[in-house]
Amino acid sequence: MALSEKLNGLVPRRSLSAIRRSPRVSGTTLELFLPRRWPETGTQINWYVRSGASVSQGQAAVLDEIPAYLRSTHVVAWTPPADTLLTQATLPTRSRNKIMQALPFALEDQLLGNPQQLHFAYYRQDDGTLAVAVTSRERLSTWLDALAKAGLRPTRVCPANLALPIEPDGWSVAFAGTELWIRTGPFSGFVCPFSDTPPATLIAGLDEAREQGKLPSQLSVFDPPAGFDAQAWGSDLGVGLVIADHTFHKDDRNAQTPLNLLQGDFAPTGQLHQLFRPLRPAALILGIWFLAMLGFNLSEWWQLKSAYRSQQQTMTSLFQKTFPREKVILDPAAQMQRNLDALRGQSGKTSANDFLPLLAGIAPTLRSNPSVKLRSLKYGDTGLTIDLNLPDFQALEVIKNDLGVTRAFSVEVLAANSRASGVEGRLRIQRTSN
Repeated sequence: MALSEKLNGLVPRRSLSAIRRSPRVSGTTLELFLPRRWPETGTQINWYVRSGASVSQGQAAVLDEIPAYLRSTHVVAWTPPADTLLTQATLPTRSRNKIMQALPFALEDQLLGNPQQLHFAYYRQDDGTLAVAVTSRERLSTWLDALAKAGLRPTRVCPANLALPIEPDGWSVAFAGTELWIRTGPFSGFVCPFSDTPPATLIAGLDEAREQGKLPSQLSVFDPPAGFDAQAWGSDLGVGLVIADHTFHKDDRNAQTPLNLLQGDFAPTGQLHQLFRPLRPAALILGIWFLAMLGFNLSEWWQLKSAYRSQQQTMTSLFQKTFPREKVILDPAAQMQRNLDALRGQSGKTSANDFLPLLAGIAPTLRSNPSVKLRSLKYGDTGLTIDLNLPDFQALEVIKNDLGVTRAFSVEVLAANSRASGVEGRLRIQRTSN
């Protein structure tokens, strides 16, 4: 009987319906068992929902058939065991970068492909040795891309033979379709082709364990085919067999398997690095352009600042030569203008900003607008402040434009208030230049 056929009767359908009706809980886990050569082939995907002590299962031809409410739960993907090598290594370093650099050389006798095309994941055990999983980078990328397209982002991706229960003094063996999955320890195991008799790989594995003094006391067999002869197998293997009364999917002793393939470039942050890796050349060019523009602007700023300082020193020096009695110099240009205006006034000469020239400049405008009455005027700070009575706001605008455009004055409206008799306006008038 195929594994998929045995799984259909795992849990009554009412258990799955109960999970569907109940709100999602934090302890709910969706487990996906990816078949060989997936997703290229159209084989069925077995999925399980583990919520507390209950386990429900289903099958899907494509991932989109998995109910949407399950995709936001904790997702674990179990990959085909034959696609991942489980082994061990001992390295004299705890640096992750150094470990990742050394693993391809430490395991070169066990690797069949180009190390640059392989992905290495490891877990440091209590005795200091490294439990290592090696799989194809391309295969792992294909799995993750197919899962992501269906809205599934697993937090753990592990070889499926590590889904078998851990036996304290034994090995776990499961018949899975055309394969025999074996788990020999927390992070170790291998795969054999299905056979009616004990496979040579399993016999060789037991012989090696016997030589190392690590022969398991028994083999726990899950989901054996009909007519399986446990006694004959035990006699051929030289070790006792115990047939489990339940499928290994109901056993949660593997729930926290720490040997996760999502490490390095395939960790959540590493996947972001892979996503943005094609953008690195553009980012580099942008960074160079930014630094060049920053350098250019800093150079221009420094030149302008140097020119400003030079002109300030020139003006200060000229001011000191012209007015040697002045001791405090804050704004040489403004102070020079005030002192020159004072000297001009003392000599009897007038400037364009003196009272009489300003008054003479605004008189033609006031005479040409008889409806405008001058109420008062005040002179100070090289400017005139005049108060006017006007018939309306339009007349105020006419006066402002005539003084500003025709007479070349700087005109500022300080106030404009509407009254029953018209508009009261106040203007500040100065020469725009001497």
